[in-house]
Amino acid sequence: MRKYRKTIIGSSLLLLLLVMSILYPYYGPKDFNHQVLVKDDQGTVIGRAPFPPSENHLLGTNRNGEDIHWLLLYGAQFTLITAFGVAVLRVLLGGIFGIILSLWAPFLKSYFKDFFLTFRYIPSILLGIILMLPIVGNFSDAPVSMIVTYQIMILVFIGFPSVTLFASDVTDELIKTSFVQSSFLMGAGRLHIVRKHLRPYIGSYGILFTVQQIISTLHITMQLGLFGMFLGGRNRAGVFGYDSPEKPASLSNEWAGLIGQNFSEIIRAPWAILSPVIGYFVVIVIINFIKKELEENLDGFQVVKKKQKQKKGARAEARSTARRGLFEFVQKL
Repeated sequence: MRKYRKTIIGSSLLLLLLVMSILYPYYGPKDFNHQVLVKDDQGTVIGRAPFPPSENHLLGTNRNGEDIHWLLLYGAQFTLITAFGVAVLRVLLGGIFGIILSLWAPFLKSYFKDFFLTFRYIPSILLGIILMLPIVGNFSDAPVSMIVTYQIMILVFIGFPSVTLFASDVTDELIKTSFVQSSFLMGAGRLHIVRKHLRPYIGSYGILFTVQQIISTLHITMQLGLFGMFLGGRNRAGVFGYDSPEKPASLSNEWAGLIGQNFSEIIRAPWAILSPVIGYFVVIVIINFIKKELEENLDGFQVVKKKQKQKKGARAEARSTARRGLFEFVQKL
């Protein structure tokens, strides 16, 4: 268990945050400690949201007078569940398709690569904006469940090609191992190879891929949030204080949406943007620690390390051969 100390601690912290967020309706204020105006004893307005951090508002408030730390706690569930769900779907669908591509349809791999080659030259954020614009570009009347389902499908699609190709490459590398080749020579079928020989490696790689894709999903959702593409859609009430044009607000209060809707407050109320950014940063750091520890300890990752070492060795040998080729040794008479 000591080998996975960071993984256990990090997973426990994220799970604690998720549980606290899910249970928020049972202990947190429904209006997020809402306070727009502050008046003196005579009823004169002496203050207006956003308010800086204080005893009453630990992380300050936004323009709508909502307490930032309550918003972060409530929206954490949507951020974490979406990132984890999208990552699992990417790895599950991409992994299965990658294995099928290598074992049952290797002749289609080159066509698959050529088809998705263009996606390497199109930024993921641009692709996400284009695909999500029809449903979250404006205040849509579509049900929230439909919006969320569509957004998850788009996020899965964005990462599907890279996961599929990586899973296919790993499968190709595992197929070249001696024990798999021996099974093929003895008449083993492809399903037998997958169940008996590849499954241990698939489990290890699946965990590692999932953690990597969680980080990737968090990155893309934060970028989408900066462009107003909020998970769950937009709140019709918007952000208070913007008459024209109306500034959208996140309906679910997930962290990427809080960053996007408060981005313009960096000068007037920096706490409104820095708080969710720091929260995002802490979560990504925790997940990155987990990823690095898994890379160091998972057995499946040794195949990748071995492959990388072989490539480095081949390059070093090629350079050495090239150097030797610069001189021609002759026998002295």
